[in-house]
Amino acid sequence: MKKFIMFVAFAAMCVAVNAQELKTFDGKLFSCQYPAEFEAQEQWMDDAFNAKIEDAVEFFSLSIADQDMNAQELKDWAEGMKGLVERSFGEPTGWKAGAAELKGKTVMFRSEGEEDPVCDDNKIPTVKFTFCTVTADKKTFCGELKFQKKDEAKYKALIDKIIASCKAK
Repeated sequence: MKKFIMFVAFAAMCVAVNAQELKTFDGKLFSCQYPAEFEAQEQWMDDAFNAKIEDAVEFFSLSIADQDMNAQELKDWAEGMKGLVERSFGEPTGWKAGAAELKGKTVMFRSEGEEDPVCDDNKIPTVKFTFCTVTADKKTFCGELKFQKKDEAKYKALIDKIIASCKAK
């Protein structure tokens, strides 16, 4: 009985810690979860949401479209986005994008670069996950989660939860 009580207490603690990792955005067209330490930005459009940590590289963005994409379209989207990450107006950005991974109706790739959110004088090793997922109701969510490379284990553990939380209204 003591083992059972200890197990229940441990499970409750894990749920409480897990709930503190993410908070929920509940907008007019969709809802999603995002890292709890990020602050929601003013929402100018109903189909997009942004959150960030002020004066830091950490940033989250998500948008919804009324579109159904098949596997090839998802792959093509990822290849196009990889090009945008690595090049801006034809010039190299200093970012390197990895291979896109397609799992079911979700495509994602990891990229790495350096950024300074304030003045460009102190570049910080940065990682971002760029993703696109099509929900069962044929809505497409595309987004990006950017953070310091030293925090990759923390945010990598959250990305699948964030993608799974995307719900159209």
